[in-house]
Amino acid sequence: MSRRVVVPRVSEGSVSLPDSPSTHLFEPPQLAALRIAFGVGASSGEPPDADSFRPTYTVSMPIFSMGGLDPDGVYEFDAGLLLDGIRRRALRRSWGVRLEIELSQAADSVPHADLWVDAPFDDDSGLTLTVLGRNARGITLPGGARTVVVATSLVHDSKRIALLGGGYTAQLRDIEPGAAERPRVASMVRNVHVDLTRFEFEG
Repeated sequence: MSRRVVVPRVSEGSVSLPDSPSTHLFEPPQLAALRIAFGVGASSGEPPDADSFRPTYTVSMPIFSMGGLDPDGVYEFDAGLLLDGIRRRALRRSWGVRLEIELSQAADSVPHADLWVDAPFDDDSGLTLTVLGRNARGITLPGGARTVVVATSLVHDSKRIALLGGGYTAQLRDIEPGAAERPRVASMVRNVHVDLTRFEFEG
């Protein structure tokens, strides 16, 4: 159970970095997509869990403008309102919701830096992060870059959807952020702020 996931570097065929007394800086991971997935479980009587969850509807939030469309710097969508509407009408299944953050890592950093993603969850929330996919290393693209999809644990109540919001961070490092030791490689921190209780342009 963790508010942090670490996606290991993929070092096959890598080229060594030159020796240097200073930290080698890479471009930070890019936000490739931000999605809210609404789905059901495998059976009608049980709420979905991480293993049985089947995405049914997906809302993609526009990311061409960093920090959402209005000037507050926050990606916004009222996911609780939509979940309540679905649950009122689609009564034959129990529903769940998760937030999915898709990140891209440039080819030059993939062999040398792990991807560290941290969530804003409180310790007592019971929420966690996980990396989607079979090997938890993302998908390698032609040319050596990769994409990684990080998902929150599921919530089943519109009131708990608010707990999925807040400030997420993503960065590249070869050692744990905050360690006393100087990292050999690192990046700036990519901040992603999300609010799932309101809409863009809301007064």
